[in-house]
Amino acid sequence: MHWLSIVLAMLAACGNAIGNVLQRVASLQQPAGSPFGPRFLARLLRNRAWITGFSALVASFLLQAVALGRGELSVVEPVIALELPLTLFVASFVFPGRLGRNEWINIFVMTAGLAVLVAALNPRGGHPIRVSNLDYLMAGSATAGTIALLVAAGQRGSMMWRAACLGAGAGTCFGFTATMIKETVTRLEHAGLLGMLATWQTYAAMGFGISGVILVQNALHIGPLVAAQPGFTLMDPAVSVFWGVLVFGERTRTGGWVVLAAFGALVIVVSVVQLARSPLLAQVNADVWDERPGLGKTAQVEH
Repeated sequence: MHWLSIVLAMLAACGNAIGNVLQRVASLQQPAGSPFGPRFLARLLRNRAWITGFSALVASFLLQAVALGRGELSVVEPVIALELPLTLFVASFVFPGRLGRNEWINIFVMTAGLAVLVAALNPRGGHPIRVSNLDYLMAGSATAGTIALLVAAGQRGSMMWRAACLGAGAGTCFGFTATMIKETVTRLEHAGLLGMLATWQTYAAMGFGISGVILVQNALHIGPLVAAQPGFTLMDPAVSVFWGVLVFGERTRTGGWVVLAAFGALVIVVSVVQLARSPLLAQVNADVWDERPGLGKTAQVEH
């Protein structure tokens, strides 16, 4: 296990958290009643908070890419899930309200569960650039098919069900994007810039990344954050571990360690569901104009 990749992944999670909150702050600073469109975006581009937040997201992406180049996919992406508690922590300094006892407990429990999961699995090795086209076709089709099924399921049913399905679809897109970035970065190290630009995984990463962002906005527009957030947070590392172990050939511990890893994963799931109920997180992710005490009008903002 490469400890440097874990540190870089944690810094990337911090960058995502800071970017999420600052971009939300920038949206709140826009005139009440402003419609979402080109003029709204033009004002954001001149807003210092938005620029700082966007810079944090860019830095986070670069840190994640370096982390994926230095370490195993099934280590880096679970650590990135710390973005959720870190977003709450940063938001507590910006928005009205503070983290309560229950939130602190779940932040601690989620972090501990993540540590147990990664330590129990202890992934190592892997060969992303030696995966056959047939393996890519089979695993890629299964992942893309999962996304399509989740999106289709999110077109009907209750508000909570639709938001949950679309949230899971977005998380699956992000996990697949990270997988393609892992291969892309590895290709860059072995074949240089031209080799990276010549591989289809580079463009697949762009396409699925954009699709994930669109699905995030759709999920938040349809239903409450408490339904959508677990999918954002949990499907990303789940898909990454699937690809890392079954496709890229990362080796993990077996036997009783698998039981311990499953326990850590269960702890993470329960904590994420609880943290998704936080009013602070709702303030960061609110996507429609909404009057809230102490906030005024809130505007749509990208995830």
